[in-house]
Amino acid sequence: MEKLSKFVEFVSGSPQSRLFVSMNESDPSYCIYGQSELKADLVQSETASNEGRQIRTPDKVMILSEGDIIFYLVSGEASVVGKKHVGYLQTQNFIKLIPNQDLDAHYLVFLLNQDHNIKRQLVSSLQGTMVIKYTLAQLKALRINKLPPIDEQRLIGRMYFNQIRLNWFRKQSADLKLKIAMNQLRKD
Repeated sequence: MEKLSKFVEFVSGSPQSRLFVSMNESDPSYCIYGQSELKADLVQSETASNEGRQIRTPDKVMILSEGDIIFYLVSGEASVVGKKHVGYLQTQNFIKLIPNQDLDAHYLVFLLNQDHNIKRQLVSSLQGTMVIKYTLAQLKALRINKLPPIDEQRLIGRMYFNQIRLNWFRKQSADLKLKIAMNQLRKD
């Protein structure tokens, strides 16, 4: 087993509480990347909600690009940033993960979200704490099993994302069918 830090560079987000909030219209405005954006990126949803929080600041901030791998320190979930969230502000609750050439991005997300060994390490590192929030140090210290060949990683990573998207479509379909049935019952 090797440390995740051997394969990944970690970039912390901007500390939101330290940003100067400006009312000056000439200062850039940023949408803040949050849990709902992470969930949408995980299912590769093409719809973007405009309900998210925004901040206007002249400060230098960390912004996200399409394809960035992001890890949410609060939930312990990872995803790949989609087109709809390009330019969003990355807060200190998120860590950007930059894998080297030996680790496929989608496979990395699969490992962080599904690998029982990693989940066990994350949970055991929280024992005795009242607030459930992971740290950058805990993430860097994760140990992973020997990586499969890169082609196999790509296949597993793509299958993982396709399965999540398929499950999301099935849930959307079931929700719509229920809504239609309830509307029919109201009419009768």
